[in-house]
Amino acid sequence: MDDDRSAAAGLPFGADRSDLDRSPLEVEQLLSSNCWRELRTFLAVAKGRSYARAGEMLQMSAPTVSRDIKRLQSLFGSQLVIATHSGTVLTSKGRELAIHLADLDFRLYSLAANLRQEQSAIAGQVSVSVTSGLSVAFVAPAVARLTREHPRIRIDLKEQMSFIDLDKNQTDVMLGLMPIQRADVHCEKVGVLHLIPVAARSYIEAEGVPTRQGAHSHRFIQCSYYVSETPFWQPWNDLLDSGTSHVCENSLAYFSLIKSGAGIGLLGNYVLIEPHFVPVDLGVHLAMPLYVIALRDRLRSKPVRVVLDWLRAIFTQNVFFADRLNLTAGASAPENDFRAFFNLAPNPPSRAANE
Repeated sequence: MDDDRSAAAGLPFGADRSDLDRSPLEVEQLLSSNCWRELRTFLAVAKGRSYARAGEMLQMSAPTVSRDIKRLQSLFGSQLVIATHSGTVLTSKGRELAIHLADLDFRLYSLAANLRQEQSAIAGQVSVSVTSGLSVAFVAPAVARLTREHPRIRIDLKEQMSFIDLDKNQTDVMLGLMPIQRADVHCEKVGVLHLIPVAARSYIEAEGVPTRQGAHSHRFIQCSYYVSETPFWQPWNDLLDSGTSHVCENSLAYFSLIKSGAGIGLLGNYVLIEPHFVPVDLGVHLAMPLYVIALRDRLRSKPVRVVLDWLRAIFTQNVFFADRLNLTAGASAPENDFRAFFNLAPNPPSRAANE
């Protein structure tokens, strides 16, 4: 035992030096020369035993096959094939290469077959429950991308009955605002919804840039979801003590009210992709974690797993849902889905109300 400890203590490298034990996939320099086409041609010659037969197999001319073989032999610096009047004969080096290529070819065939079988098995309907605002802005526009990759998956996009209860939504996968800690539930954080005061550019031009001290002279729009006595909403509700112009329950109508210039509202920072909106610095920033949630038993279904991964990617790939508040738009696929849906120019610059 002591000898084992001494030997371990004398090892020059440990698990902390993973850079010294890299996979070939991590080393850019380990890339073969540009000869994959020629190798496939050579394998056809080895199987067909003539340039003419190899050409038929590959749907190319015999002279093209001959040129491929000559180039491959030049790259390898070794004769692999001997052409005769009755066909072709492999040299010893050529036969050795052909055996390895045949093995690789079969492995590739098996891998492709497995992938096709797995793809064909990914079919079915998956129900997804998401808040209406995020559903319209990001989830619904991303369905087309999911369909291109998995055409046999059908999405049933449900109205969210509960922000916190998976069972009440009766759905396969949901985007929740509260973690669920149950042994039968998979729950993982995928981002943060950042709520900030936002106004339309037309409102700022007409009423001026709001300040905390001058908030009483501005119009605010309240959403019914924000009316709560919990401390989380207090910073926003304190602003509205001076008076509220309008109240709205429907999130899309709330969005429209603010965009039309009716007043200042509390919206996700992602609306800044829309050039009509500017952030308003009033000392209010409410950060709400987002979770993808599903029953563990349902995740045994391949379509449900695919949809959960797809939903996770929508938010983890979007800079607006990072842990830290971001007011600058990026160019991720989810953001471009938003832009395409609202017919916006790609990657607009960031904006601020006091610029």
